[in-house]
Amino acid sequence: MKTSIRIKILILGTVLSVLALVVSLVVSYFSTYNSLCSRLDESVDKALQDMDDACTNDIYAADYMKGIRDAKGYLDGIYQSDPDDPESFESIEDKRAYYQDKYMQLYYVYPDVQVFVMYPALLTFLRNYKSVISLFSTNKLLSGGNSIYFAYYDEARGRLITLVDNAMGDVKLLNEERFAGSYVENMEKLEEDMHNIHTYSSENGKFIKYVTIRDTELNPDEPALLGHIFIEYDYEQPKAEARRSTLINFATLGAVSLLLIIIYALASHFFIVKNLNKLTASTTKFTKSLNSGEEIKPINPDIKSKDEIGTLSGSFVAMEDELINYINVIKEEAITKERMNAELNVASKIQLEALPNKEFDDKDISIRAFIQSAKEVGGDFYDYFYLDDTHLAFNICDVSGKGVPASLFMMRGKELIKSKLMSNNDIEQVLYDVNNSLLKNNAEGLFITSFVGIIDLVKEELTFVSAGHERPFIITDDGIEHLKCNANFILSGVQDFKYKSETIPFKKGSTIFLHTDGLNEAINSEREEFGYDRILSSLEESKNSSLDEKISNLNAKLKEFVGDEEAFDDETLLFVQTAKRELDEKYENPTFEVIEDVTNEFNNTFAFLDKKTMSEFGIIFDELLNNVVSYEKADPLILEVTAKLEKDAIKLIISSNGKEYNPLLNKDKYLEEFSEDLPVGGFGVTIVKNLVDSIIYNRKDNKNVLTITKKI
Repeated sequence: MKTSIRIKILILGTVLSVLALVVSLVVSYFSTYNSLCSRLDESVDKALQDMDDACTNDIYAADYMKGIRDAKGYLDGIYQSDPDDPESFESIEDKRAYYQDKYMQLYYVYPDVQVFVMYPALLTFLRNYKSVISLFSTNKLLSGGNSIYFAYYDEARGRLITLVDNAMGDVKLLNEERFAGSYVENMEKLEEDMHNIHTYSSENGKFIKYVTIRDTELNPDEPALLGHIFIEYDYEQPKAEARRSTLINFATLGAVSLLLIIIYALASHFFIVKNLNKLTASTTKFTKSLNSGEEIKPINPDIKSKDEIGTLSGSFVAMEDELINYINVIKEEAITKERMNAELNVASKIQLEALPNKEFDDKDISIRAFIQSAKEVGGDFYDYFYLDDTHLAFNICDVSGKGVPASLFMMRGKELIKSKLMSNNDIEQVLYDVNNSLLKNNAEGLFITSFVGIIDLVKEELTFVSAGHERPFIITDDGIEHLKCNANFILSGVQDFKYKSETIPFKKGSTIFLHTDGLNEAINSEREEFGYDRILSSLEESKNSSLDEKISNLNAKLKEFVGDEEAFDDETLLFVQTAKRELDEKYENPTFEVIEDVTNEFNNTFAFLDKKTMSEFGIIFDELLNNVVSYEKADPLILEVTAKLEKDAIKLIISSNGKEYNPLLNKDKYLEEFSEDLPVGGFGVTIVKNLVDSIIYNRKDNKNVLTITKKI
């Protein structure tokens, strides 16, 4: 979903405005709250200080002292006569009723006239006590409307006993637990120094400040402790006032912020978005023109502003000019590159066509090759050809360098080696002549590493020369050997270098595997080489596999090792195997799957046969082995299949230890009911008879033996 820059700017402005509004409201709230709390603290301190001054310096101080003193004595007197105050009440009303009944005179500040006439002393006492209450009520307003009371600590009883509360003049306001005579137990002893304000926290979470009052009237020198004036308060009222103030500020600042957002949106559109839209339209039009097929021209958005957008507009126009020039250059280079690639593809095709087939099979030799160039054309090559009926020559070479020069030098080296070997099978002399020929007209200083070999099929020997090339592997029934070679110098290295050949046995069934350094020196992402050990491991895994499977396994291991790393060198693989055209397989309790197994083994062993002959042998195995599995019974049933090349024919023997069963005498049951004239052996065996030159059944050593001969 696309969002226009106008919306983004508006969102940004709104977010910033809201953020500024929130920050200002938070700052306003805490500033107001802290200010109100400070003012409350100051008013509480002033109220305490004023009451302290009233009790010591005011003209009514003596009356206050006397009222407090008499009330204290009155409470103690009643308590002494009735000391059993309850410790708990079910409700505040029960507590109020109890203390009103016990200390009723302190609550009735305005008793009827008859009481004043009958008890003049009581009248004086109540008048003074009323003055104290009035003092507290007045200072309640001064302190911010908080609760003010007078209490004294009774050390004998370990209690803080309430004497005066600012609400005692109005019983309806006595909604707290402080009633005259009520107490709080387990209070720590309070500070008793006069005129100083002290603080402690109450259990209900409120704050309490107090001053100490001493009786200076009776004994000015050593005034007795009367008690403490307390103011109990909290910050709920400042908090509420701060919230109200914040709500007012929110309404005001919100309206201002909305107005600013509108102004900001209009200004951003005029100064920013309008020019950006012009720039966007021009670049979009230019982009579409790139694919229109018409002549490409730069498009000027015509932005007059002198700010960064104007600079950006000029940069876009300059970029369009550069892009047009670059596109023209790229087009020319693309045409040139396309022509070069076409030429390289042709060169690569010519180069590969100059090499012999990657697959070759005859009755004596099987060859498989693989070549992969790191570039379009490479410097690796392989070759093989018969020198006569009994000698096969082969070679693998790696030219230094890459690309076209290496490819041309490769073609020159290949033809020199082949032409000289065809006229002279002395490898030492051939490489001597090739080396000197390559040194001529070699200004680039290219050279070739090469392994050249000749297999004598009659003597079963291999004669070879390694001219600085990678050592090959010899694979026989006895194992795999990394061949040791004499140290001969590279081709096109030193004038008149004399190469030394070597000869080793190379019996039928032996395989020589040759490769270029593109295999063993291939590296992975950790810069580690594939190496000879991994080559040997792959060959051992596929020792009993076909040559094609050996190549596939090697390439799979190599790909797994290098991963996504790009090949830096050509890779060439060459397997040359002298054919041991013999099959000898043995199976215990075979199932119908044995047909496919035997067919595959036969095809691998006699790979030189044409497709028609291989197909005919497949029919032979399908019919005859199916009969063995279906009709012959033994425990265990042992099936033996042998095949051997004899001159121009293949001799196939199928034997089994089942009950005596001659398929050549049985008709197919399926066909008996349709033809009484069907030849002996049935329809399937009849097909087999028509495909072979001879088929004979024998019962020998309690085995059914079929001997088949088929000319090829």
